[in-house]
Amino acid sequence: MRRVLIAALAVVALTGCSRAGTPPTLSADDVISTARAAAAQTRQAVTPTPSPTPVPPTATTPPETPTATAVPTASTPIVTANETANVRSGPGAEYEWIDFLYEGQPAEVIGQFENAGTGTWWYIHRIGGGLDGWVWGQVVTLSGNEALIPLLEPSPASPE
Repeated sequence: MRRVLIAALAVVALTGCSRAGTPPTLSADDVISTARAAAAQTRQAVTPTPSPTPVPPTATTPPETPTATAVPTASTPIVTANETANVRSGPGAEYEWIDFLYEGQPAEVIGQFENAGTGTWWYIHRIGGGLDGWVWGQVVTLSGNEALIPLLEPSPASPE
């Protein structure tokens, strides 16, 4: 930009010098006008963009896509606490309380037991920490494939 301005001023100055014996007289407006015109021409100048180099095609055969076959996937059984639930060392209120499963917290179900007096108890593996243990089926919601949950025989309750 400076070069263009200097060149424009030099042209104007030399043009004025060619008059015999009369020094060139340039007003500030003339200099600014010349500089603006030179800047406008510079902004409008087009820089040629190089053409992309063509890539020659290769004679390769695309690999065959294998046909996908449906494989049944097991849905890991999960319980989610409906309310804060006690996690116990065995499937019943007579077993020691060892932890809590807080409302909304999920746990993976890895076993089940049908207690004749109280119903279903789930043996859970805590996701993200906590002690594994038994939780009563009435305070949780089961999701997933119940058929994948093995029946477990708990150890007898120890006196508290």
